[in-house]
Amino acid sequence: MGPKRDDAHGSKSTASSSSASASNDAILAAVNKYGADLAKVSLQMDDMKKSMEGRLDTIEAHLSTLQNDHGQAQQRLDGLEEALSHTDVRITALETTCAELQVANGQLKAKINDLEGRSRRQNIRIVGIREGEEKANPTDFVARLIPELLGPANFSKPVKIDRAHRSLKPKPRDSEPPRTIIIKVHNDRDVPKILRLSRQQAPLHYQGRKVFIFPDYTADVSSQRQAFSNVRKKLIDAGAKCSLRFPAKLQVVYNSEVKCLPHLQMLNGLPPP
Repeated sequence: MGPKRDDAHGSKSTASSSSASASNDAILAAVNKYGADLAKVSLQMDDMKKSMEGRLDTIEAHLSTLQNDHGQAQQRLDGLEEALSHTDVRITALETTCAELQVANGQLKAKINDLEGRSRRQNIRIVGIREGEEKANPTDFVARLIPELLGPANFSKPVKIDRAHRSLKPKPRDSEPPRTIIIKVHNDRDVPKILRLSRQQAPLHYQGRKVFIFPDYTADVSSQRQAFSNVRKKLIDAGAKCSLRFPAKLQVVYNSEVKCLPHLQMLNGLPPP
């Protein structure tokens, strides 16, 4: 009976040993398999690491470039701000100078207009005389024309004319109105007399054509006086008497009351003279 037990016990030990060996082999196989997998994973991790490092290097390079560009842009911006500051100072100085020049220019224009007006005080303009009537001597023609238009009895002595000429425009065609004759009268007392008689005896005629005599104003004064045209017409239609005082002031007589209203020019959309 004893040996049989030993054999059974030995068989069990052998079987147990075989089973343990098989289990170890399986474990070793699994470990080897996982080791290979881990090696692959490790290789993949190394590749990923290298890829990430390469990408990080690229990002760092781009970042460095951006930092350099930002630094340069900041320097340019600082330069522009400094230049803009200097420009603002210069513009302010120029605006101040411009305002001063505008004031000085307005004063000079007023002075020039006044001087030009004074230089024309002895001038008159005659409108409506046909081209060529004055022949080659307009001065003598005008000296004879004025008494003929206004009446010789009104002039105790001949009207002395310093010079006379047509306005400096191209000679008109036959179908166009003639150019104005501009005259400088020698005696300053004759000018208001001629203008007064022309108003009193209007309308004047010469060789069947209407003739008008006006003062010789500057272009600026003429435009200011002309601006009253619509207002004067309305006032005359309303029964008022109107006249213009130099340089451009409207005098209105209504119900025996006299008023001088330069601001009426604003009714035509223009500033007062």
